[in-house]
Amino acid sequence: MRPPVLLCLGACLSAAAAAFFSRDGDYRLAGLFQLHGLAPRAAARPLVDDCDDAAAFKSHGYQLFQTMRFTLEEINNSSSLLPNVTLGYEIYDTCSESANIYATLHALVQKGRHDIEMLHAFQHYEPTVVAVIGPDSTQLALTTAAILGVFLVPEISYEASLEKLSLKRFYPSFLRTIPSDRQQVKAIALLLQSFRWTWVALLGSDNAYGRDGLNALYDLLVASDVCVAYRGIIPTNKDASSPELHRLVGILMDIRVNVTVVFSNINSARPFFEVVVQKNITGMVWVASEDWSLAQNIWQVPGIQNTGSVIGMSVEQAESTMLERLESWKYAEERAASESAGSTGAGGENRSSSSESTWPNCTQQCPGCHLLAMAPNIYDTQASNNVYSAVYAVAHGLHDLLGCASGVCSKDRVYPWQLLQKIKQVNFSLHNSQICFDANGNIHKGYDIIMWNWSGLSWAFDVVGTFTVNPDRLLLNRSKILWHTKDHQQKWPALTNSGSRESLKTPICIPHPVARPAGELLQTLPCLGRSLLRAGAPSPPAARAPLSLVPPGSGLLGSPLGELLGKEPSLLLQAQKHLRGRSGTRGEGSSSRQPGVRGTVRSGRSPRAGHLPGPAARSAAQPLSGRVSPPDLYACQACGADEWSPASSEVCFNRTVEFLSWAEPLSWALLTPVALLLLLLAALAALFARHASTPVVRAAGGRLCFLMLGSLACACGSLFCYFGAPTRPCCLLRLPLFAVSFAVFLSSVATRCLRLVAIFKLRGRCPRLRRACLRRGAPALLIAAGAAAQASLCLAAAVTAPPGPRGRREAAAERPALECGGGGAAGAAAAAFNVALSGGCFALSYAGKDLPAGYNEARCLTCGLLLHLACAAAALCTQGAFRGRSAAAAAVLGALGTLAPPLAGYFVPRALALLLRPRLNTAAHFRGAIGSYARRRAAR
Repeated sequence: MRPPVLLCLGACLSAAAAAFFSRDGDYRLAGLFQLHGLAPRAAARPLVDDCDDAAAFKSHGYQLFQTMRFTLEEINNSSSLLPNVTLGYEIYDTCSESANIYATLHALVQKGRHDIEMLHAFQHYEPTVVAVIGPDSTQLALTTAAILGVFLVPEISYEASLEKLSLKRFYPSFLRTIPSDRQQVKAIALLLQSFRWTWVALLGSDNAYGRDGLNALYDLLVASDVCVAYRGIIPTNKDASSPELHRLVGILMDIRVNVTVVFSNINSARPFFEVVVQKNITGMVWVASEDWSLAQNIWQVPGIQNTGSVIGMSVEQAESTMLERLESWKYAEERAASESAGSTGAGGENRSSSSESTWPNCTQQCPGCHLLAMAPNIYDTQASNNVYSAVYAVAHGLHDLLGCASGVCSKDRVYPWQLLQKIKQVNFSLHNSQICFDANGNIHKGYDIIMWNWSGLSWAFDVVGTFTVNPDRLLLNRSKILWHTKDHQQKWPALTNSGSRESLKTPICIPHPVARPAGELLQTLPCLGRSLLRAGAPSPPAARAPLSLVPPGSGLLGSPLGELLGKEPSLLLQAQKHLRGRSGTRGEGSSSRQPGVRGTVRSGRSPRAGHLPGPAARSAAQPLSGRVSPPDLYACQACGADEWSPASSEVCFNRTVEFLSWAEPLSWALLTPVALLLLLLAALAALFARHASTPVVRAAGGRLCFLMLGSLACACGSLFCYFGAPTRPCCLLRLPLFAVSFAVFLSSVATRCLRLVAIFKLRGRCPRLRRACLRRGAPALLIAAGAAAQASLCLAAAVTAPPGPRGRREAAAERPALECGGGGAAGAAAAAFNVALSGGCFALSYAGKDLPAGYNEARCLTCGLLLHLACAAAALCTQGAFRGRSAAAAAVLGALGTLAPPLAGYFVPRALALLLRPRLNTAAHFRGAIGSYARRRAAR
């Protein structure tokens, strides 16, 4: 048995851990909190950053750190939840990615050791802690959840809301006490729909939180009446002087949206709003994501109160009684810290610590934290409530696992996977809040809808609504909503791009010209009400340039937007939109419409075009190429021959042509038997040429065998015409090469069988017929007649229905199948002629079933022809059932099935006799066989 792998943890180069970061207990929890925020830095070798940097201190992390300590002390003082059980803790400062990994691995260390034993199974693995609380950010949580999931150690995060963490396949032990971004996205979408805001911009921070949230929100909005005018990413690690930020804000000004959703973290939102203030943008509505909606460093940006109204998401408010007890406990802690001389920790608490606490640990140092901490704000109290709920969830899981309902806990050994099952099943009330988790580890918790209030002397916020889950429901108290305008009234009750204030079932959106910010993700989408791309609709295979978006009557012809999208084809990948209910109005004149009601799209063509014409509703506009547009700006144009369009769409897309390519694995699988068949024909020709003067070869037909093998090789070579994109020469050559060649082979077989029957069975019965069959030129005449008849049918097929590449789009207009069309009735007659020849060969070979040995064709040839007829019937019956590459593959398989059996039935037995049974290849053997046949005939 292989010894287990030991993962040893190197020591940080720092002083011993402060005592108040660690406390002994019967069962211990780990806490991951960001007390300091260090900037990423490169290192020559993997080292854990020393977190003790006063300049990088984060008061928010310290508040959560203290909340966990307070909660554990409250639980330990309880006589009902975990009686006679004490919970300890190990708390770490996740100041950087390396510190977070170190803290995660340190939590997994086995008791009394400094390493992690990697076993084949972890059912009996007992780490230092039974559960982990944290970390805060999504980036750190992804790493921690992946590591802890291997050991099934429960992890409950209090701030990581990324929906990806709900995937139990990758993060089986992850839970959270903050709602996932999926719920937040639903809440924002319902909020936009409730105010009937149909022309919005979406911005997200350049991280997993912002990008995933932005994409999920976009996917949800495109299925509704909301038109997304712009989608952009806020550059990370930028300040207010960044040109990228200025260009991003400039785009928002150019597209003239009144509502912008900012799905961003705090660090990216602050410089963005600093630039918004510098640009003097006013009168906007900013929809805030939960991460920055109540952040102090955002509302403290000078001049932000002039930018407009801010409405957004906020986690449900914490219970005031818990917060009061927490503040009283922290006050007592700080007094004890100030009175305690020689304290090494932030709180100065000298409690009994574990033996591991003296081990050097640079993630457990924070001298004077209590002096640096600021008073908690609303953002701190919300996160504190999440930490409080997470610790209590672990305590309730232990309560169930240890059987504490009887009043006494058992203090048995606890494995993390056992506790994980119990935590997933907890359902308890905590200060009027119900704590329970769903199957994905998400807490059943909604959001408060908050709105910033500048009516007083300082910043404040009002709770103007709630979003509840199961079922999803948004409730708004409109009487509490005070818009940040002069009269506190909403300026956009049902704003559409035509300026109408009425509620429209299909709101109309007008795109506006924008300038392109270099190096940014940019998607400017024209849309018309519900015309946005539905989930699951096929994406266009290529975007085309140039493109022009020109609102009628706006004077924007030749605007830079067309040039922008022409230079960046990827921006059109989301431009596929469906227009609903337009069939009765598209033909009307422009006089019946208001000026400036919609934009138009004009696309160029892609070099990957198909070949099929298709109807589509494309709006006419003045393209950048300089072509003159029709006088009716609302007339529909048909898509080009190489384009397609969904029903009632305003955009044309390139077709993706389908055929059996040479490079496909299916092609190689089919080419292999074709090549093997050709090699077999070549080998048989060489073998028969070497033994051309022997009785076996002469009995098989002599020189006629080479004609038969050559015709089969030509028929087999015709199969190469089925691979690759069909061309006119291939289509012209494919049918006659196969049909005529195979007709020559079948005619040769029929002639040979007929001569043998005439020699042995027609003597004395039909002397004229016998003499005709045995004439010297009769075989050549019969073979030529069969080939000529087949060639005539193929010529008629080429004249009446000329073969050539044809596109079939019955199944999918966007993926036409490129096939060789033509043939018609004459082509079917050519196939039927070969079937008739096969039937004649079968009858003649069966008629010679009792011929002398060496001339008897019935045994193998009859079976081969019977199998050949079965394959031919199957190929004919399934000829129209396939399309595209499937049709080509079926045709190749059918041809192989018709060629191989006759070859095997006629030539393979003779080849085996030449190679393995040389005694049968003698004149004496043939004379003896003929004598035996004559005696049998005479005995009758």
